[in-house]
Amino acid sequence: MHRLWRPPLAGGIHVCGCGHSGTSILTRLIGAHSRVHAIAGESGVAKKESYGRYRRALEQFWRETAAAGADTWVEKTPKHVRHLCFILNAAPDSRIVLISREPRDCIASLKRRYGRLSKALRRWCHDTGRLNRWRHHPRATWLRYEDLVQDPQGTLERLMPALGLSFEPEQLHYHQQQVSWYGEPGSSGEAPATQAVPPATTDDYGSRIRHVDYRNQQINQPLFNNTGSYTRHLSSAEVARIHRRCATLARTLGYPL
Repeated sequence: MHRLWRPPLAGGIHVCGCGHSGTSILTRLIGAHSRVHAIAGESGVAKKESYGRYRRALEQFWRETAAAGADTWVEKTPKHVRHLCFILNAAPDSRIVLISREPRDCIASLKRRYGRLSKALRRWCHDTGRLNRWRHHPRATWLRYEDLVQDPQGTLERLMPALGLSFEPEQLHYHQQQVSWYGEPGSSGEAPATQAVPPATTDDYGSRIRHVDYRNQQINQPLFNNTGSYTRHLSSAEVARIHRRCATLARTLGYPL
């Protein structure tokens, strides 16, 4: 059976990659541009690969963009890295921004969320493998979390022209405009912390209110360098296991394990 022709949709900017790689902060930085409207939270609009659902979502994104007086929108859903073929078939003029993170740091963060190293390992290998296959696509731009936090201005100066925009110094001050992208504002009654502190235990991480507050704190704090944090959360045996599983892909992306 032949697939019915579907008119191409007007796309925006999708930020994706493995979870816990900096997609939220990157989206805030892009969304702080005067011509860009940031879609709150994670939309997941392409995860079901339904053209109708995706079309309706994009129509809503464009309405929000017009109401905000912006020219385009940016959306982040890490797992959209698994659905880039669908996105670019449905909206061929979309821009894809891919972000990767050093495997030990990323997997340590995922492990704190999941409570299991094996699940964190699988997530990094699967989603970063997808990123690696797409990073040379003409509609995609790839950057590393480490470059972003160590040289945010230089990284944005290289990124924004690929999105058809010029860098604005005000983007670096995104945190001065507080947002609440996850859950209900003030769900715990506490103001955002100066530096987000992850939940103390896996059980705390699983608490919706606690995790929502943590994510909102993260996106409202100034950019800071969190590289090397794995040393506080992984045993030497766990680090060795990551080396065995991830070394080849990591080296391909410039991470010499």
